[in-house]
Amino acid sequence: MSEVKPDYERLSELSMDACFRLVFNQGLTHVNHGFIEMTGYSKSEVLDRPKFIEQLIQPSSLKEYLAAVEDLKEGTEETMSLVIRMAHREGRTLWVELFLVVATDDEDQVIGMDGHARDVSQHLQVADLLSRRTREQAVLLQVQRELLAQLEQPRSLELIVEKARDLLNASDCTLYLLAEDNLTLSPVASSGEFAEEVMAMTIQVGEGLTGWVVEHGIPQRIDHALEDPRTMQVGGTPEDDESLLCAPLQIGDRISGALLLGGMPGHFNDEDLDMLVALAQVASLAVANTQLFSEIQRMAIVDGLTGAYNRNFFDSQLRNEISRAKRLDYPLGLLIVDVDDLKMVNDRYGHLAGDQLLKGVVKVLQRSIRETDWVARYGGDEFSVVLPGCSPSELLNIGEKLQQAMRDTSIELSNSRTIPMKVSIGGAAYPDYVDDVDDLVREADEAELEAKQAGGDRIIVRSDGKDQTAIHQP
Repeated sequence: MSEVKPDYERLSELSMDACFRLVFNQGLTHVNHGFIEMTGYSKSEVLDRPKFIEQLIQPSSLKEYLAAVEDLKEGTEETMSLVIRMAHREGRTLWVELFLVVATDDEDQVIGMDGHARDVSQHLQVADLLSRRTREQAVLLQVQRELLAQLEQPRSLELIVEKARDLLNASDCTLYLLAEDNLTLSPVASSGEFAEEVMAMTIQVGEGLTGWVVEHGIPQRIDHALEDPRTMQVGGTPEDDESLLCAPLQIGDRISGALLLGGMPGHFNDEDLDMLVALAQVASLAVANTQLFSEIQRMAIVDGLTGAYNRNFFDSQLRNEISRAKRLDYPLGLLIVDVDDLKMVNDRYGHLAGDQLLKGVVKVLQRSIRETDWVARYGGDEFSVVLPGCSPSELLNIGEKLQQAMRDTSIELSNSRTIPMKVSIGGAAYPDYVDDVDDLVREADEAELEAKQAGGDRIIVRSDGKDQTAIHQP
């Protein structure tokens, strides 16, 4: 049987970015293809070499990098973002946007860090190559630094439109991002007199000036909107007569949106368009920056196979839930759900079928609970369901509801066979049966084990000062 790869390795192999894990005092223990491609070194040349990363980083960036690593190692920060200069194996200099997240062991001790790196040399060179007005170049670089340092997407997007409007003395500015359907452009940030009105409207690719720019990937300047057919809306009505600038947000070959500025007729010139193009490049990088950071944060708390929260999130968040329940004086229920017969499914149908079963169980749990409840992967075939506000008298009923939802669902395999879903559930109620988080987890876990050992497909809940049991009768 092949060894199951850790989540961070499987996820990194799906990423186009350079991804790595570094264990302190050991060096790199894992790198993906993106890392090899970005640096030019092979895996055998980089793994288990404690100082390899530091040898790649140029002296001007090394101090900042070492300070970031020290913050992660000491636990003062859990994530860090920085832009550093690195040397490719062939000698050329790379500007690299680097995101670092602490890596922990099974005892939640920091052992190293996971890194995601992206070569942003092309985008940063845009600012360096700008030869027009010194003041504007300095402002652009300042905006770039501010945006790269901002990891919260809403604020980052607001900052983009505010800076663009101020820099080019525009009356209004709106940032549009392309939706997942690649057909719809949604306004995500706007500044100006009609910002609230603009934020309520979406447009289609090819519609109006913004849609035209996204469709063709070509920046445009229009002196009088009424005189240009590209400003016509779907209904045939032109936009208000104003001077318009629009530049696509683009990284590589992918266009992700557009930046639209408006002013009085004749307000902008070609140099303003050049500046907007440069600013749009920085905005593209900032958007990608926040999206990547959001994805890294998601990866840090989500189980890669099932999409449920992972064990680390469960351990930390359950303590927060108990603290909140104590403070606001409301009950909380915990159910531990164990998938029956998973080994039999793996042995008879293969591990892919077993993975399908685990993912199916999570889907059933997630669609059967309230918005305030949440599901985490507790162990290999065990899942926890946290139920804030669940009274002791409701806990058994909720467990029965979840178990019945499992019985009503089956997993369909490619060979037309189906796998039934059966689970054993153990539960405990706070503060009725236990009064702290450790006892809550232990009692729910022991109840689940008792249900499993009694034959499975049953529920044992510890609440109302006693055990309550529900057994499925076929």
